[in-house]
Amino acid sequence: MDLFKILDTTPEPPIIDLTHTSNNTSGDYWLPVPMSNYQMELTDHVISLHYSDILKYFETDDKDIVLLDSLEQLYLNSQLVSTHPYSLIKHFIPKNLTSKDTLFQLIEFSGKFQVLRDMLALLETRKLNIAIVSKSGDRCFDLLEALLLGSRVNIKRYAGSYVKDPSKLKQRDLTVHLVPTDVELTTTDLNDETFDLIFAIDITAKNELLHSLKKTPKTPILRFITTNSIDHAAMYFRKLHDSEEKTQEYLVEVTAAVIVLRSRIGVLPPDLRPIYTKNLTYLEKWAHDYENETWPLPEMSSISLYDSGDVERSLLREVRFNNVKKLLKGDKHSFYELKRLERDYSTNPLKEVNFGILRTNKDYNESLTHKLIQDFTKSLHSHNDAKNQLKHFKEGLTLIDEKYALDDETKLLKDLDHMKLRIQTAEHKSTKLGPQIEQMKQDIESLNKEIDKFKQDDTNVLSKINELKSSIRTKEKKEATLIQEKEYMTKEINNAKQSITDSESQIEQVKTQIIDQTEQFKHYFDEDKPPSSTKETVDEDEELQKLKELKENLQSSIKSNLAKLANLKLRTDNRRNSPSIKS
Repeated sequence: MDLFKILDTTPEPPIIDLTHTSNNTSGDYWLPVPMSNYQMELTDHVISLHYSDILKYFETDDKDIVLLDSLEQLYLNSQLVSTHPYSLIKHFIPKNLTSKDTLFQLIEFSGKFQVLRDMLALLETRKLNIAIVSKSGDRCFDLLEALLLGSRVNIKRYAGSYVKDPSKLKQRDLTVHLVPTDVELTTTDLNDETFDLIFAIDITAKNELLHSLKKTPKTPILRFITTNSIDHAAMYFRKLHDSEEKTQEYLVEVTAAVIVLRSRIGVLPPDLRPIYTKNLTYLEKWAHDYENETWPLPEMSSISLYDSGDVERSLLREVRFNNVKKLLKGDKHSFYELKRLERDYSTNPLKEVNFGILRTNKDYNESLTHKLIQDFTKSLHSHNDAKNQLKHFKEGLTLIDEKYALDDETKLLKDLDHMKLRIQTAEHKSTKLGPQIEQMKQDIESLNKEIDKFKQDDTNVLSKINELKSSIRTKEKKEATLIQEKEYMTKEINNAKQSITDSESQIEQVKTQIIDQTEQFKHYFDEDKPPSSTKETVDEDEELQKLKELKENLQSSIKSNLAKLANLKLRTDNRRNSPSIKS
């Protein structure tokens, strides 16, 4: 045991009782996960690679497929980094490489793997079936299996091939099942297996899948979510919107939170840090009775809403992860540590001198002056060493300040050039759009004039339309009157024609009668006829008298009929020459 090292280190803070615990017994819990420094720096580098696409996404309405693909790659890489940086490697890696990495080498670069290992250490003495739900691609299952090979657990894998044959491993009480989220599995594939505890390593697992794996309704689901990471933002806003669908508003909120919070990614709240420094032993009571115990940690912390201005300001700031401490901290031991290692202190009996003027025994009165001179010289040397060390530190700090000032100046110049370029582009666009705007103003003015003209023309046209409508109504009335007159005249003409026909037939009859009577008359007054007796003469005279009367009657009748016929012809001619009949 290195007692000096123990005494020199900063004492660990005690685990305090959290006053803000939620007493959550729902069975779906959030386990905040820290990040290693390497993960933090790598996350910042991943975001820096998409700097221009992020600005374009927030400053414009352009949603080109190339831009969306770039942001999708940003989300994927950020999730992989929060799980383990090794999962970013895309090229071929030998299968046995992960088995060659020791457990401590794996957890050194991933805070999530460290927390997972601590949780398994709390449960490895119990006979349980635990499901670790994660995506199987990007070598995530290989890395998880390599981590489990360093723990005392049995391994069952439902996607891909084993890194190491499980039949060659020693059987343990705790069994861990690696269940993929990117491969569809049926109950037959899982051998109708249900689990006592479910660990969701990433956010790719849907709630339906997690609940289908539960052995009982009280089976807890433990979500390993890195604080202030893309997993944290995605889960929080997914819960806030109460939906697993990715809407445009959801993507904007998650992207803005990932950019702005990248300087605090993986940083645990102060109340939770002692729990993780003691390897989660604070959760030991819950781990042994998780079905009845309430979850001792607080619920998922909230994330603020950020806009495009916050994103742009965050991108202009440089994120640093303890770089100053790394530069000041050297590999050499400090002055006092070096003295302790060399046992170079005055009370060390091995350093006592028992001869001559320098001896350090009880008879020190004889050499008191020399001892004081020696101590003074030693103190002077110590003072000079401390002074030189302080000077060295000041020079180092000056160099560091100059370096950071130079970096900041370079950053500002770069940003200034970027802003100048944007201003020039905007001025060029405004200059280019000036004639177009003037032309559009002229077009608008001409269109307004045409609209006014159309309105005036519409007024004239409406008046004309009203006049035409009244004229049409008048003509329609006239047409109706003419139609009635035409019908009436047609009826009268038909009557006249019938009357003419009747008159002509009467005329023919009268002519026939006249001809017959004329013949009879000639017959009676024929001179060659012999004289008759007196009686016959009297009869003939009477007959003649009757004939004369009949002749007169016939003549008067003929005259009357001729007059009627003349009148009928006149009326017929007048009707035929009438303008209403011609029309």
